Amino acid sequence: MRILLYTGKGGVGKTSIAAATACKIAESGKRVLIMSTDQAHSLGDSFDRKLGNEPLEISEHLYAMEIDAVAESEHAWGNIKDYLKKLLTSRSGESIEAEELLVFPGFEELFSLFKILEIYEAQNY
Repeated sequence: MRILLYTGKGGVGKTSIAAATACKIAESGKRVLIMSTDQAHSLGDSFDRKLGNEPLEISEHLYAMEIDAVAESEHAWGNIKDYLKKLLTSRSGESIEAEELLVFPGFEELFSLFKILEIYEAQNY
């Protein structure tokens, strides 16, 4: 199994190239999952389909999804975050500062990568 990542500045064609690559690989008979980790998903537009947080069959051997980073972070971080929030506010009462302390830059991207790892480890594509 291989993972191909396309990175770069916005508007340079990452989604288009990724979609074309996925289609070409799927045409060769290999099972392919293309996914977007972008906050402003446009992968569904490439296939004219409404995509979500679970793989959707686009054509034979080709599946696509748009990772919901918020859902993934709530799934992975939600319980720990709630516990830490209670711990931080137990003496001082609830405040916006406690909530802000529990938002870490890059966490949504990290949880998207965890989703990619989860899919990789399943070895379905």
